[in-house]
Amino acid sequence: MTNHDSTDTALFFPAFMYGDKTTCRRKMKAEAKKWAKCYAEGRPFPEPKLIPIPPGSVVFMDESTSHWVGGGYSMISPKVVTISANPKAEGLNIQWRAYLLDELMLEGPSALRLPHEERSAFRCAFVQSVSRSAWGSISAAAISCLLNSIECTVPRIEGVLRHWEVLDTLKYVGFDERPISLTQFMTYHFHGNVAMWVDQPTGELRTDLATAIAQMREVSPEEVHARLVKRLRDLVDIDKELKHPEWLKSPGVIEARLQALRNEGQEFYDDLTSGYWREHGQFLAWLEKDYGPGSERFDPSFGKKP
Repeated sequence: MTNHDSTDTALFFPAFMYGDKTTCRRKMKAEAKKWAKCYAEGRPFPEPKLIPIPPGSVVFMDESTSHWVGGGYSMISPKVVTISANPKAEGLNIQWRAYLLDELMLEGPSALRLPHEERSAFRCAFVQSVSRSAWGSISAAAISCLLNSIECTVPRIEGVLRHWEVLDTLKYVGFDERPISLTQFMTYHFHGNVAMWVDQPTGELRTDLATAIAQMREVSPEEVHARLVKRLRDLVDIDKELKHPEWLKSPGVIEARLQALRNEGQEFYDDLTSGYWREHGQFLAWLEKDYGPGSERFDPSFGKKP
């Protein structure tokens, strides 16, 4: 990839991310076919056509929110109300659609008709490639589906840190239509990673993220597992939606299920290793649903050594 956005004065995003929904989706699908062809032939992924994105632009990271705000509506007040007579005047016109990178990543394997077991390799190669650029790293930061192994998380965070100054000139809209800063965006997505990997946080996000990925690079599989167990046990005290926290924190419960996933070589285990909060929450919710009190498979001796 030619790195057009390596300077401090200009930032470029793919042209297929800019414009109305129909046009962007058509361009994205055409782009996905090019990426799939390169992957099948063993060539580097191509660089899409890039166009400058002005400072202060609003970039949408979530498709549903972009549609909602694009219609001039807001969920902030109790009633559905128009944001203004002219949403564009508030910088909320739907033009930059970074969430399309997620769709491009999913379209590629479909175009190649890759079997399920080969799609993980495609996703890892994809995220490592796009994370070299500013537009790719910030777009990939919002992708969570099976991209939270250490292998796939480190390049995503590292790419954003490398291009922080230019990316910090934009505003980001995720699941809430309020535009937020880059710091707020990255805190939302990666606070769990900092909690798992930074023993003495400074409170300065860029510093703590750099520490987190440095730690991830150096540790052994055994330390990864030990940190994962500790983080999940700590999270039981934080997640107020869990119904059986006492059972989850019983000696051996979390450890037994984690070890089983690890032994089976499940992709979901790898997806837990970087510390992404959403996957951790899912693991705990599924554990108590499948094995906890009241479930069909509940066993009071679950996790206890014989």
